[in-house]
Amino acid sequence: MFKKVLLSAAAVVFIGVVFWMISTISDEEETNVESDESAENDNKKDEEPNFSEVAVHDPSIIKEEDTFYIFGTHIEAAKSKDLMNWESFTNGYETPNNTLYGDLSENLSESFEWAGEDDADSQGGFAVWAPEIFWNKDYVNDDGSTGAYMIYYSASSTYIRSAIGYAVSKDIEGPYEYVDTVVYSGFTEQEDYDENSDVNKKWTNTNIPSLVDGGHLSEMNSDWFNDDGSYNNMAYPNAIDANVFYDKNEKLWMSYGSWSGGIFLYELDKETGEVVYPEEDGETEDGRMVDRYFGTKISGGYGKSGEGPYIVYDEESDYYFLYKTYGWLGADGEYNMRVFRSENPDGPFVDVEGNPAVLPEDTDNAPFGNKLMGHYEFESTSDDESSLGYFSPGHNSVYVDPETNQQFLVFHTRFPDSGEKFEVRVHPLYMNENDWPVAAPYRYTGESLKDVSEENVVGDYKFINHKKDNTDKVKTSSEITLHDNYDVSGEIDGTWELLNENEVRVTVDDETYSGVFVKQWDPLEEQNVWTFTAVSNQGMTIWGSRTNALK
Repeated sequence: MFKKVLLSAAAVVFIGVVFWMISTISDEEETNVESDESAENDNKKDEEPNFSEVAVHDPSIIKEEDTFYIFGTHIEAAKSKDLMNWESFTNGYETPNNTLYGDLSENLSESFEWAGEDDADSQGGFAVWAPEIFWNKDYVNDDGSTGAYMIYYSASSTYIRSAIGYAVSKDIEGPYEYVDTVVYSGFTEQEDYDENSDVNKKWTNTNIPSLVDGGHLSEMNSDWFNDDGSYNNMAYPNAIDANVFYDKNEKLWMSYGSWSGGIFLYELDKETGEVVYPEEDGETEDGRMVDRYFGTKISGGYGKSGEGPYIVYDEESDYYFLYKTYGWLGADGEYNMRVFRSENPDGPFVDVEGNPAVLPEDTDNAPFGNKLMGHYEFESTSDDESSLGYFSPGHNSVYVDPETNQQFLVFHTRFPDSGEKFEVRVHPLYMNENDWPVAAPYRYTGESLKDVSEENVVGDYKFINHKKDNTDKVKTSSEITLHDNYDVSGEIDGTWELLNENEVRVTVDDETYSGVFVKQWDPLEEQNVWTFTAVSNQGMTIWGSRTNALK
């Protein structure tokens, strides 16, 4: 009996060992399979994103339910579900069946009496530029209902004779019905006719006399004119490029202006969309001009103002950011985007060095404003000598997701070796540790900021320094390495550090660049790569795009 028990016990032990061996082998095989699958996934080629392109100059962005819309110059507009694939839905200047304005000539006739139709620069056609699309929840419609889409458009016939009017619709895709023309520019003191126009440019042919009669202005201002009676466009604006925004207290504002005498700002009546004119001349506390008709000067002056102002409030930082573009817009120009910020919607706006957005006389504008990007070209690391870049990116708007606060820079750009061809591009915007926006190096493909480890980002990078200049010269990528001992070598020598989950700080000599790491699609390498974008304490932006194996 005892032997039988011992035998039974031995059998149990033996069977247990066998099951353990089988289980161990099975686990090892499963682990090997998982490792093989993991390796296969690591080596799997990233799926290339799809894009559908549109040519919309000076895009202004808005979102209606699940659809993004952009409206631009020459009455071009498009829509997208994902900020990547765009579809046009307008028919340009076609009339009388214009998608947005119906009978274009008739609908906008009051603005066209001053500029924009068959006149001077627009002979034989139209010049309706740089609209702002805006949902005004407080607008009171003719039927008493509230809420309307508003387009503040620019009608222009010369570099200074222009007007801003607005039209409204309950449907974002139109048609839009004209309401009023709110500001004119380029007028003269006495009767005067453009050599290519029959328009009388005297100031009495604008809305100024009716504003004086209605008590909205004290009187005509003789400072609007030079000694010869011509328009003083070194001190006063060209009335184009409107931008409308709410401040944090729900007050409504409109910035506008292009080159000439600067970028100016109005308060708007929320229920009507009309301008609240200052009525009397004055000065802000920091000494900026307040003109009875043109409003408060917030940027530029003396013909070096830039164009395309766009102001957006960032709730997390509690700053108002003023974006604008310097330089000539052509492929051979110096177009580049800048940004300033202020604690108040009406300024003063300053850059990272504290330089004011309002320029002194006889000053180069290049040192003023953080530079987001200009001409650049990333070169491939392969042997095919391919490259990717932008020429003259600019005239941007910004979309802020109300739920996530993720921000997007929306602009038009031209391209290397492509003449004047242009398309819309959307790049993510991120705030750095000092509450300054930095633009991601590549276009948006659905990414967002993720946690990153030092192991992820150590390696070789294609590197671009946008510097601070206005230039038609292309910034071509060079090479740098972020080492695991936190040194940086190559085109620049310095140090780097990872802050928090995804913030980066690069120090070169006495220059500190602050920004973020973000994984993006690199179309040259045809894979997702780690990138960084950062701006220095002198307002210069640097980009990096990793070239060696991902981790």
